[in-house]
Amino acid sequence: MILNETDIRNVIFGATILGAGGGGSMSSALDTLNRFIETHPGKDVKVEMIFPSDMEDGAFAAVTAGMGAPKAIIGKDFTPYAVNAYDTLVKMAAKAGKSLKYTLPVEIGGFNTFVPMLISLLNGIPIVDADGAARAVPALDTLLLHVNGLNTSPLAMADNKNNRLTITLADPRDASEAEIIGRNICVAFDMTAGLAGWMVTKDEIQSAIGNGTISYALKVGQSAQEYIHPWKDNKPPHHDYANIFDHLADYGHLPCKAICTGTITKVETKTAGGFDYGVAIIAGQDGAEYKILFQNENLVLYKENTVLMTAPDIISLYDKKNTVPLTNADTEVGQWVDVGVFKVDERWWKQGEDKINEVWKPYFTNVEYTGKIVRYK
Repeated sequence: MILNETDIRNVIFGATILGAGGGGSMSSALDTLNRFIETHPGKDVKVEMIFPSDMEDGAFAAVTAGMGAPKAIIGKDFTPYAVNAYDTLVKMAAKAGKSLKYTLPVEIGGFNTFVPMLISLLNGIPIVDADGAARAVPALDTLLLHVNGLNTSPLAMADNKNNRLTITLADPRDASEAEIIGRNICVAFDMTAGLAGWMVTKDEIQSAIGNGTISYALKVGQSAQEYIHPWKDNKPPHHDYANIFDHLADYGHLPCKAICTGTITKVETKTAGGFDYGVAIIAGQDGAEYKILFQNENLVLYKENTVLMTAPDIISLYDKKNTVPLTNADTEVGQWVDVGVFKVDERWWKQGEDKINEVWKPYFTNVEYTGKIVRYK
């Protein structure tokens, strides 16, 4: 399948919705895409996307992503970060006798889904229709790549000044150690770094991580555009749906539901250790107060004092005035928003709910939530 420029923009839009408030701002992705177009005049903006089953036997795909505080990435030209990290991993793979022929996203999110597309645009290699988390996640040890037992190491990290580092772990699956090392490097790189790693085969992709997730993001983006631009192609408007997530569920046939529409009355964010932490309060039109706790990504959703849902299911916000999905790097007091939730990929429950509670418990604790996972209903 060939993704053209319109498709890519729809993927970015849909991936931002599916990113659960993280995965990098949509504006950062669009700025990087527009910069590529400006600096490559006349070049077709096309990305070849293949299914995991179409990968060559014995060949590897690897992720390229941005690591750091999402607010720190906004406004930067991320191209050199991505290119330097990817090129360093290619050299590591060659030394290990591995054929690195494909790229894929580390997670679904507006920015981090586009970064491997940028590598595809620059290097002409296919992107695999999959990702390492089936949502955006706050840390390397919360990736499905790790949760379902795939190797984290070797890794490569880089900045925009051509500083490059290689990371080889004593235990290749020790994502927690990689997270500690990577975050410290990220802080040294002024809260922004390019990251490449997780070399995986098609069998590993099919069994352990999100499959078809770029196509899924494309469908979400296309359906959202039909809500925003109802008269396109002479179709009747669907604005009888007051909340975009009702439209996505009923008209788009997507596994999501609307929670509320309201105004953001409070946002508290602090940046520390390569993360954005905080809370957002929404005054719902239904008279209830909604609260979202986040560490880069939205982790816990309250209605009044009742927990409605937690990660790993997906909590999303949509800016009704500006018709864009929001990450926690974008939220501001006064924004009029729709709040909705998506059911996460079933591969999240492969190890059982008790195991996944262990995975998320440290991050729930970081935002002062002491309960267990509350799943999408």
